[in-house]
Amino acid sequence: MDRTARIGTSTDDVRRRNLSGVLTLVHRHRAMSRAELTRRTGLSRSTVKVLVEELVEHGLVEEAQPTASTQVGRPSPVVRPQSRRLAIAVNPDIDSVTIGLVSLGGSVLEVTRRTTTGIPTVEQTVTLAAETIQQMRRQLAPDRDVIAIGVAVPGLVHAAGSMVRLATHLDWQDAQIGQMLSAATQLPTFAANDANLGAVAEHIFGRHANAEHMIYVNGGAGGIGAGVVVAGQLLDGAAGYAGELGHTYVGGLGTCHCGLIGCLETEVSQSQTYDSDFSVVAKTLDRQAQYLGIALGNAVNMLNPGLIVLGGFLRVFPSLAADALNDAVGRHSLRAPRDLVRVVPASLGSETLMIGAAELAFAPLLADPAAHYQQRIDGDHAVG
Repeated sequence: MDRTARIGTSTDDVRRRNLSGVLTLVHRHRAMSRAELTRRTGLSRSTVKVLVEELVEHGLVEEAQPTASTQVGRPSPVVRPQSRRLAIAVNPDIDSVTIGLVSLGGSVLEVTRRTTTGIPTVEQTVTLAAETIQQMRRQLAPDRDVIAIGVAVPGLVHAAGSMVRLATHLDWQDAQIGQMLSAATQLPTFAANDANLGAVAEHIFGRHANAEHMIYVNGGAGGIGAGVVVAGQLLDGAAGYAGELGHTYVGGLGTCHCGLIGCLETEVSQSQTYDSDFSVVAKTLDRQAQYLGIALGNAVNMLNPGLIVLGGFLRVFPSLAADALNDAVGRHSLRAPRDLVRVVPASLGSETLMIGAAELAFAPLLADPAAHYQQRIDGDHAVG
């Protein structure tokens, strides 16, 4: 038999894949009975029992008896994520660096926002983040530990190398944020575009109906970006640069930070939407909704989503400027795809980017739990 035909079919490979499937289901649903895990995975009850027990042994999930129900027969134990393995989320912006501590299941445990006197350089971002991460780790109980860092960057991030190619509002170019923060913390670090990570978070944890074809649009001090989910998978492009909705032409005359004319970001921005007290400036919303609707209408025509989720400062538009926004989307999209789409605010609120960045950090663990705890065992032996 050809050796390549056997790849991925060994007992060990099957076990790793099954462990990943069970842990990922528990992580994404936050609680799931053993019976439901059996149904979802297609595995036998005895196999699921063994897999869950292994994940419990290594501190990744825990089991509890279900609450009283009308179910006939012996109730199935409920499996939940443990909070012993944690991820760090980092989000640099033009006036701050936000650092969060997130557990499996997408639960944000702690958030610290470090304000800056000006736009932080990549070096300042690494210093502030590393200091805060060190403080967070010092306060953890002995049985808890941080496994990795995810960074949500408002800019173009090369997916393979976690390098920021261009973040115009931060004035970063070819910034090795992943490598630098990993060196400063001794933790694996992964970076990606903030809107892409927001899309992942809202798709997995937002509990939106019909979210398999979804566009998430994030509005922050560092501009506007979009993440696109197609058939349940993130559309990130050849190098991770997809979704720069903020730099699509909407007909304005202003010059954007990127050097182009008439970008969405020149007509819709946080500074225009809020006054100095961070109260919504209502009189500007309808005008901005017209430009936002042009961009969304074009996206509807091109991608045919069932759902558009607005995050960051854009969350206010579906409620405070709904008529103007819906009218603009309608005038700039074809009726057939327009009739299928809903425009809603992000359901995770201010935690969207923290959860999305943590999902990036958790990805290697979810893909191969066995490799994770084998590394821990090897590390313990090395220390001993």
